[in-house]
Amino acid sequence: MSRVVGGYPCEVINDEKCYKLLVFPVISGAYFSAADLVIHLDLSNKNAGSKISYTVDTRYGECDITVLFVPTLEIAKTFHRYKNSILKFNPRSYLELAGAKVNSAIRSTILQGGKNEFALYNNGITMLSEETNLNERIGQRNKAQLNVRNPQIINGGQTAYTLSRIYEEHSTDGADTLFEGKEVLLKVITLNSADTTNEEKLSLIDAVSAATNQQTEVITADRYSNEPVNVQLQRTLFDRYGLLFERKRGEFEDGIRNGYVRRDQIVERNLFFRILFAANGDLNRAVQKRLFTKLSKSGWALATPEQLNRFYFAYVCFRLFDIGERDYQSPDFLSKEIYGKLYAMCLLYMPNDISEFDSVARASVAPFLKEWDLFVRAHELADTRFLKVRLDRVTQQPTSYFNKRAWVRNGSFPNDVRKHFQQGISAHTSPPPEAQSGWWPKQES
Repeated sequence: MSRVVGGYPCEVINDEKCYKLLVFPVISGAYFSAADLVIHLDLSNKNAGSKISYTVDTRYGECDITVLFVPTLEIAKTFHRYKNSILKFNPRSYLELAGAKVNSAIRSTILQGGKNEFALYNNGITMLSEETNLNERIGQRNKAQLNVRNPQIINGGQTAYTLSRIYEEHSTDGADTLFEGKEVLLKVITLNSADTTNEEKLSLIDAVSAATNQQTEVITADRYSNEPVNVQLQRTLFDRYGLLFERKRGEFEDGIRNGYVRRDQIVERNLFFRILFAANGDLNRAVQKRLFTKLSKSGWALATPEQLNRFYFAYVCFRLFDIGERDYQSPDFLSKEIYGKLYAMCLLYMPNDISEFDSVARASVAPFLKEWDLFVRAHELADTRFLKVRLDRVTQQPTSYFNKRAWVRNGSFPNDVRKHFQQGISAHTSPPPEAQSGWWPKQES
């Protein structure tokens, strides 16, 4: 390459680098980073000055807090440009569906004509900054300029994103008129200490988010979305399998809306861990409630490549099953049976070569479901532990039946699956190790 360009400096952008630096940032709406943000202010109706500013001393270091009203048009333009790149430290991204009620209220207040009720109704936006400067002498009457370095919105992301959506929809038919005279409260927190670590910054963000969020609930799982291990997991799944691990709610809504990806190409965080546990033999853990939160609280390390491969093969099989959302989200016997099927598929059919996962799974699902029916039937005939007696409605005579629900819920079910299907393991396939020897923390008693 150096010879081709005559000795000038050059850089090769290969498929791997393009995948990491272009594809993923575009899908997640974070491809345009905001280093220095400029917001233009209107001072015509600011009787007591343009801002309130004071310094507070916190356990994370000294902070300057600047509070001021800014035009909603400036926020809309900024977020339309930078999108999720200024939500990196926010515990969640834009909530298209879950936040529909709040989004609708924000939209209606902006779209109604001529009044600035938005400043009265909205809780405002909280932004983190490394350096903040306000210049009231820019050579324009009643105008000022706010300069923010490396901004990150930690509260009010729904407000900012909804404003950007309105701006995008009306950019060609009078967006400036629609936003005219409407302002939103902006609070900028500037960290003065250069010694503030990234961990301390995340702790501050978590505390502020928990204390100030009132519009759309930040659930407990959202607070763990930015943990380093979850960020690393997201990167690993994308690099190894091209899967989009949704560690933050709404993270890929921008990619879905623009048609870059489909919703069924995104792996929801709880579903990932459930399939990972199931594929590696821990069916009881796979159906626990609030699994993502429990793991993040207790601390865990990344799964090994072999364990992740089992997850991926099980996930490919999962996509081929005709499964409704409620079947795998609710921790009942139905979902445990589904995860038992995924474990059995890994035992029987998982090939060594990842490139064969899709073709092997497609060829194996139909014969496997027949084998599963034979497995269930064998236990109905041979296992007397779960035989129940009931009266026949017509003859009023006692009849016995196999209580499948009780069997699947019983702690022996995973062993029954393992014992039956290990007998049919192919010569080239090795069974997963015991669940307790994996990466996950021990289950609390």
